[in-house]
Amino acid sequence: MTHQEKQKAFVSMIKEHERLILKVCALYTDRCRSELCDLYQDAVCALWESYDTFRHDSKPSTWIYSVTRYTMLNIMRRHRLQTQALSQYDVETITDQSSDPDAIDELRQAISTLPPDQRDIFIMWMEGFNLSEIGEVVGLSYGTVATRITRIKLKLRHILNDYRR
Repeated sequence: MTHQEKQKAFVSMIKEHERLILKVCALYTDRCRSELCDLYQDAVCALWESYDTFRHDSKPSTWIYSVTRYTMLNIMRRHRLQTQALSQYDVETITDQSSDPDAIDELRQAISTLPPDQRDIFIMWMEGFNLSEIGEVVGLSYGTVATRITRIKLKLRHILNDYRR
């Protein structure tokens, strides 16, 4: 593959998965849109730098999520960014637009209380990743991921019940 073909394939893959990259970046900031754009650019640069290591053994979305997640974690460590589970960009994908705005806000707040590792697993599950793909990204077995998702859902139910009381 020529350099130009490689670039074209990469740009095509990034365009196809742009929303996923933005969602992962949004998990790590509650600040302005320009910061989200900066994080997105950092993620795309990291993806390009590691593009040669993508072996096509897994789906591109799994690889993209993994690289983007590790890039955000490294940025957090370096800059000590405040984290927030979901930004306004993610809420739209969690619920229908016809949903109650208060319920959306409650869900966002509940997810924001989860530790980062649980947030990552839950968000990937909500995005439609299967348990094997999630396990591959976070380094856990299929069974462990299944157990953690069940526990996270129970935890969120308790948190949401507390909000409603």
